[in-house]
Amino acid sequence: MTTIRQRIDTQHRDAIHDAQLNIYGNRLATCGSDRLVKIFEVRPNGQSYPLIELSGHNGPVWKVSWAHPKYGGLLASAAYDKKVIIWQETQGRWQKSYEWACHEASTTSVAFAPHQYGLWLASSSADGDIGILRYDSVTGQWLSSKIQKCHEQGVNSVSWAPGSADPSAKKRLVSAGNDKCAKIWKTLNGHTDFVREAAWCPVTNKGQHSIVSCGLEGNLVLYRNSNIETDEWKSKLLEKSPCPLYHASFSPCGSFLSVSGDDNMITIWRENLQGQWIKVPRENKEREGMTAAQGGQSNGSQR
Repeated sequence: MTTIRQRIDTQHRDAIHDAQLNIYGNRLATCGSDRLVKIFEVRPNGQSYPLIELSGHNGPVWKVSWAHPKYGGLLASAAYDKKVIIWQETQGRWQKSYEWACHEASTTSVAFAPHQYGLWLASSSADGDIGILRYDSVTGQWLSSKIQKCHEQGVNSVSWAPGSADPSAKKRLVSAGNDKCAKIWKTLNGHTDFVREAAWCPVTNKGQHSIVSCGLEGNLVLYRNSNIETDEWKSKLLEKSPCPLYHASFSPCGSFLSVSGDDNMITIWRENLQGQWIKVPRENKEREGMTAAQGGQSNGSQR
């Protein structure tokens, strides 16, 4: 049974839009409508301590993403002010390392790539584009590019495929948009309204790639593929929720899924040994207040 280990009073002055643990689970980053990014130290004994409050955005901050620790302390944030900001920790002090302001509308999400790809960062925007930032270790500069007109009416989220030790492996992204589609540079059907988020499972289970997407019509859709180079993606409707769904994310091990929507609750799904996704029953009211499941993240706000 999943239980609450601790609650953290972030003291955000307005709605919290995202909360992300780093890979070790000892740092928590949060962001909200108060235009702030906050970082907390999370200890195994259930105690947490605020480390820093980062200000640099001029509008609500929608999303944060941690880079792999092999690159040191790096955190990216996306906000309504069209900016992507990369924050860096140096000798215990956090500061703005890089700012990218090339989107033409609200930047809706950011996601660092798996470390096997190198230091890459993707961003999505309401302008319909996906931004790509790549750090050049030779010049010490961030190089930028765009994938334009990805989704009509805007892109809501972006997520990377699992990394590969093969240097020739293709880098893949999945995006979700207001055109009612999730895309891996081909369309994944399964929605009849705005798709709020699409997330790529960080691991391959039994040789299968998995993607989950959720939308305003309440559909929670799972896509699977056994051979990403040749096979078609097979879709399955996991649930038709009575309320809009805004966020879905896999746990780092890939066997748990957390989903949140307009009912202000977080639903946990678990994959059994037969490869079926089963909704975990709510056995107590405390579970409704969870902010994560087995390392998953939560976000129930609109952008």
